[in-house]
Amino acid sequence: MKVKEGTVDELIYNICSVIHGICKLNLEFIDINDASASFQLVNSKIPDVLSDSISKTLKYIDCTLQNDIGNNIMHFTDNLQLSYLAVGFFEKSKFKGSVILGPFLSAVPDDSFVSKVLEKNNLPLVHRLQLREYYKSIPIYDFNDIKNVGLLMINLASNTFISKDIIYVSNESTVINEKESESINEGNLISDIELRYKVEKEILNAVEKGSKAEALEFKKLFRFKATHRAPNDPLRAYKNLTFSFNTLLRIACERGGVSPIYISPLSDKFATLIENISTIRQLDTLGETMVAEYCDLVTNYSTAGYSSIIKKAINHINLNYQNPISLNSIASSIDINPSHLSRQFKKETEMTITDFINTKRVNEAKYLIEQNNNSITDIALMVGFDNHTYFCKVFKKLTSLTPKEYLKKSSLNSK
Repeated sequence: MKVKEGTVDELIYNICSVIHGICKLNLEFIDINDASASFQLVNSKIPDVLSDSISKTLKYIDCTLQNDIGNNIMHFTDNLQLSYLAVGFFEKSKFKGSVILGPFLSAVPDDSFVSKVLEKNNLPLVHRLQLREYYKSIPIYDFNDIKNVGLLMINLASNTFISKDIIYVSNESTVINEKESESINEGNLISDIELRYKVEKEILNAVEKGSKAEALEFKKLFRFKATHRAPNDPLRAYKNLTFSFNTLLRIACERGGVSPIYISPLSDKFATLIENISTIRQLDTLGETMVAEYCDLVTNYSTAGYSSIIKKAINHINLNYQNPISLNSIASSIDINPSHLSRQFKKETEMTITDFINTKRVNEAKYLIEQNNNSITDIALMVGFDNHTYFCKVFKKLTSLTPKEYLKKSSLNSK
């Protein structure tokens, strides 16, 4: 939470805290008179590339609410396709500030969805992976969700807030021999722990190699009773276990030769999803997704086996392929002699730097062609080719198809 001590109205904070806790979304309160009394309750980190746009959205929503005479619920969707619910907080009919909940989505963020966001906002393609992971981590609200959450917000912001402690009641009428129970539980716990560590090690070894099928087979054996860690809150116990598993997968992925540049967005996405999940069954399903996507990261971005110089060169290409880059510009960025870089790159990758760049660009172009949202010329420019003819020539050399032929083939396969 971002808040200045001693400045926040306790009533407003309690109401916002309840809304935030129930909805598991970012919440911002903007005080009309005192900026120091404004605060944020954060559930998911906003990517830096979107922060300025989202900040402008929040200010726009606040200004709109201030000029709204009625006590209404505002549903706003911005140019990033991020949605928000907002209500004014009133005290004795006087507007005190804006309660803004979000962002959330109103549609499934598939690859086409993310591509349209990038195109509409002129965002570099290099952010595609980060934004795809971020959008997949955001909850999706349908019409009923929006209506119910909006009504919750407006009622909490309009009525007297009552805070009471919860009285926990349980039925423990069935009792077995205490010593016998402890002995059984201790034996099962030791057995589960041994199995967990053995299977866990196999999963991580498979992820490190990028062996998805092998890792998923071992994941089916990964069963561990975590309820003893939080007897009164089994869901929290399993969430904590999944958080730990996410950390281990992240480490295995890095050991597999993937740069933290690519690992961090995926790790952050899963951390948000884990916290937002409401059942143990969903956590188990998410665990399989985590294993699969970390394996994919190793397969697509690993630089294992390369020297530190070539790792730096490959990461520079992956992050800048959509811009004009050359042997000299790459050598300059990693502070190495161009001739030495050229020789070493060919020796380790068995490709020239130009061929490596073109392969990267064509692979990205194939993805964009499959989305079928842009012209071939536009796609060529988006992936770093400044000449349509040269793009088609390179594309056919690497795929045996022209871009148009590839589009036709992908369209037929999708039917």
